[in-house]
Amino acid sequence: MGVRGTLTKGKFGYSMPVQAPLYPSPPFLYRDASLIFFEYATDPRIAATIVPEELELADPPTALVAFASYPWSSLGAYLEVVQIINVLYKGKPTRYAVHLYVTTDQAMGAGREVGGYPKKLAKIAFQYDTAFQGRVERPDGLTLATGVMRPEEKLPLAFPITHDYVCLRLIPSPIANAQPTLCELLTSRWVLLSGEMWRGPGTCVLTGASALDPLHLVPIVEPVASLYFRGDFEVSPSLPGDETPIC
Repeated sequence: MGVRGTLTKGKFGYSMPVQAPLYPSPPFLYRDASLIFFEYATDPRIAATIVPEELELADPPTALVAFASYPWSSLGAYLEVVQIINVLYKGKPTRYAVHLYVTTDQAMGAGREVGGYPKKLAKIAFQYDTAFQGRVERPDGLTLATGVMRPEEKLPLAFPITHDYVCLRLIPSPIANAQPTLCELLTSRWVLLSGEMWRGPGTCVLTGASALDPLHLVPIVEPVASLYFRGDFEVSPSLPGDETPIC
C-alpha cells in the first residue's frame, strides 16, 4: 500500500510552491528606494482603448512612467519600470496600472498574484552619473522606454503620502473556451513613509518599438513634471470588499 501525503492546509506557505513559497505575505516594505517619475498629458482617445469600462480617465487626462531601483525590500532587491494612467474608480482618484516590468521572479509573482499588477520580466537599467537614467528592454536589445532626469529643486513633503492603485487581475481558466477563473478590479495602496522629493529637467521617451509591449498606447502628448524620490515606502493589499468582479 502506498504512503499518503501528510501536507495539510494548515502547513501551506503563503504562496506557491506551498512547501517553499516564492514570496512572503504583504505588506511589502521598501527601504532607501530611488525612483524617477515622468508625469505627462496623454491622448484620451488612445489611452481609453486599454482602460476597463468601469474606470474613467482623469480630466485632464494624465499618465506617468517611473523607473525604480529597490536595493532592499521584503521581496528582495530588484529594478522596476511602471506605467500608470490617472483615473476615477468608484468616484475616487486613483492610478490604473497599465504596464510594469521587473527583474526578479519574486517581484513578478507577488505583483501579479497578490495585487493584479500586470508585471513582466525585462532587462532594466537604472544608474546615476551626471543625471538619473532609466531604460527598459524587452526582449534584450529592444528598447521600450528611456528616461533621464536631473534633480535641482527639493520639494516640501508631509509624510505619510498615499497613492491608491487599481489593477485588472485576470486568471485564465484551464478549461478550454471557459470564462476566466478570476477577473476583477483590485485595489492596493502605496504609502510613502519618509524620504525626499526633487523636481528638475527631464525627458522620457516611449519608443513604440514593440506591439507586444505597447507602452506607446499611453502616448506622451506634453510633459508635466520630472521628479525624483528617495526614501522608504510600503505596499499594502486590498481591504475586503474593495474588489469588483467584472467577468
